[in-house]
Amino acid sequence: MTRIELDQRWTITGHLNGGYLMAVVAQAASELFDGAPPLTVSAHFLAAARGGGPADLEIEELRRRRLSTARVGLSRDGELLLEALVTTGSPKPTERELDDSERPTVPSWDECVRTLEGWDGDAVGMDLVRHLEMRLDPSFARVFGGDPHPTAVARSWVAYADGTPADTLLALAAWDVLPPSLWAAHVWSHAPTVSAQLVLFPGEIVGPLLVEARAETLAAGIADETARVWDSTGRLVVSSRQTAVVAPPYVPPA
Repeated sequence: MTRIELDQRWTITGHLNGGYLMAVVAQAASELFDGAPPLTVSAHFLAAARGGGPADLEIEELRRRRLSTARVGLSRDGELLLEALVTTGSPKPTERELDDSERPTVPSWDECVRTLEGWDGDAVGMDLVRHLEMRLDPSFARVFGGDPHPTAVARSWVAYADGTPADTLLALAAWDVLPPSLWAAHVWSHAPTVSAQLVLFPGEIVGPLLVEARAETLAAGIADETARVWDSTGRLVVSSRQTAVVAPPYVPPA
C-alpha cells in the first residue's frame, strides 16, 4: 500500500475528475515497471473521490514483459474508489500505419470561447476550470442559449492554464475534462463515469490538445461516449470510450 496525495486542482463540482484519476493509476503502474510508458487503462469507478488529499494505492504486478500489466486500486479511508488494469510498454512498430480518425475542424485557439457561462471557476470545488484553460468550439459554447444540436458532441482545445507544456498526465486526463457532451443535445444532466477504457499512442505530445467527446447512444439512463485527443501537430494521442449514467437533472444557467 502506497500513500499518495491527490491534487485538489483537478476537482469539478467538488469531485476529482475521472480522467485525472485514471492518469494517477496509469503513472503508478509506469513507476512500477521502471518508467515504461502507459499504453492502455481500463477502469471501473466504484465511489466518488470528493476533493484532494491523501489516498492509498495498492498495486499488483500481473505480468512483466515488453508489455507489462498491473492491477491498481485507489482507495480512501478504506473505501475503494477505482480499480484499474494498466498495461505499459512499447509495442514493436509496424511497417504500415493507418490513421482514419477524422480530426474535427475547429476554429483556432484564439477564435474559440474560453469558458461556458457558469463554468468560470468562481464557485467552490470548480478548481479544474482554473487549473486548465479550455477553449471551446463556439458552436458548443452556445448550448445554453441556442437550439439543441442534432448530435451530442463537445469539442475544445485544452492546455494547462499556467503555461506548463502538455504532458502524459494531461493527455491521459483530457478525454474527460470537457462539460458533458450530452448538453449539446440539451440533455441537462451530469454523467458520472461507471467504467472507461483508453489507449495512449506512443510519441511526443505537443500542446495544446484538441478534444472531441461524442455521446452516440443514450438509452435506459446509460450514455455511451467516445472521445479522442489530438495534439497540435494533428497526431492522435488518446482514444477512449466510457459508460456513464445520467444523474439527476442539471439546471443550466438562465
